[in-house]
Amino acid sequence: MRRFNLTRIFALFALVLALVLPASKATAESSVTASDLISLVNSMRTANGLPALAVNSILMGTAQSTAATMASYGSCTHLGNVRGRVADAGYGGGSTVWATENIACGYTATLGDIQGWWSDSAHMLPMVEPAYTDIGAGVYQSGGMTYFVVHAAYSTGGSTAGRDSSSSSSSGSSSTIVAGTPDMSQYIYGVVTSTPDADGSVYHKILYGQSLASIAEAYGVTVQELQALNGLTGIDIYAGNTLIIRKAPTATVSPTRTSTVPRPTRTPTRTPRPVTATPTRTITPTPEPGVFDALSTIDRPTLGFGLVVVSAIGLIVMISVSMFKKKPKA
Repeated sequence: MRRFNLTRIFALFALVLALVLPASKATAESSVTASDLISLVNSMRTANGLPALAVNSILMGTAQSTAATMASYGSCTHLGNVRGRVADAGYGGGSTVWATENIACGYTATLGDIQGWWSDSAHMLPMVEPAYTDIGAGVYQSGGMTYFVVHAAYSTGGSTAGRDSSSSSSSGSSSTIVAGTPDMSQYIYGVVTSTPDADGSVYHKILYGQSLASIAEAYGVTVQELQALNGLTGIDIYAGNTLIIRKAPTATVSPTRTSTVPRPTRTPTRTPRPVTATPTRTITPTPEPGVFDALSTIDRPTLGFGLVVVSAIGLIVMISVSMFKKKPKA
């Protein structure tokens, strides 16, 4: 019975996970599409009394490529020179091209969120500028983050290359193009390199829309070198800040070689030592010791003991002689 209850508990837990995990994944990714972005821009344009922008396949490609590149960098920042990028892709057919780029990034961004992020004057250009005629959008998801990009553009030649004929656009939109009036607030400025300072160092003031990649390319260095010099962990940079492009070279002091005159070596002079006469030893004959001299060398206790022994022997002899002496005859 207990095993049965545990089985039911595990089955219920697995069912809850199966229901919760897909829902969590769905909420972790934005559902906004490229078409939603285009509809947002055009709805705001028409609300301002302007014609809707025509969907352009070239701009769709550049916008999608930009979103994918941003995702590869893992950073929500402009790549630089959007005008040159759309022209290089074929937009405008070789005529003068003007373009603007709106970007946004978020984990669970909604269309309302994006509209709020793009409500400032710089991002409102595609919605309020009558010169624009074409639009493209791209969406790319990576690592839970969604990258949104809109490219709006027009050309002075009125080219329709890449334009979707089924898109809504004003029949007289090309006549509204104002030649020579670029959207400078969002234009990705070309990087003008700075002159090295007197000490050889180079600094670059960041302009609006410039990217770390475009600055690195202009100065002939790598993004990684700029990150190392400026303590950057990503590629996010901000207009008005200054980047170190090259530090002043460190002066290397070459040692001055000073010729040293060798000091003369003193040769030691041998001083003759005075010869000291060695005295000649005279051999003195040693006298032979006498009896009394020998007695002086005998140990006194031994001498005394010897005398006692000799005296005792003499006494015994005398007693013996007197005892055996014959008595005279009467």
